[in-house]
Amino acid sequence: MNVRLELICVKEDGTEERREVLTFAKEQLAMETLGLTVAEGKALLSAVQTCVVEAQTTTYLVERRACAACGKPHRSKEPRRSTVRTVFGPVTAPNPRWHRCACQESGPLTVRPTAQRLIGHTSPDGEHQRPGGAADFAAI
Repeated sequence: MNVRLELICVKEDGTEERREVLTFAKEQLAMETLGLTVAEGKALLSAVQTCVVEAQTTTYLVERRACAACGKPHRSKEPRRSTVRTVFGPVTAPNPRWHRCACQESGPLTVRPTAQRLIGHTSPDGEHQRPGGAADFAAI
């Protein structure tokens, strides 16, 4: 028997996005093969966590892409991904770097909105800083 697990993300507008999370095969019925193995359970949890983090960060970035003052979209400087340490292990998430909007006269020249939200700390030049000086970010 083949098993395929899908995660369905239902967006605020009611649309659904399906993502395949895990596929595995189960053979004969025996105590050793009954249900999920520890490895399959870990893989399932990791895949679900990755999908949820991706959906959350993507939605957050779409909602904040427009400048709060003038409504124009922020120009992208760098479409990077960074590792987030979650309670279920590390996951990569979108962590773009956007230019400050032309309508803004002060503040950092660039910003990483994902890093700001997850940690809430940026240096004066707009770069995200972790305690200890590392340049990526981690969920607390």
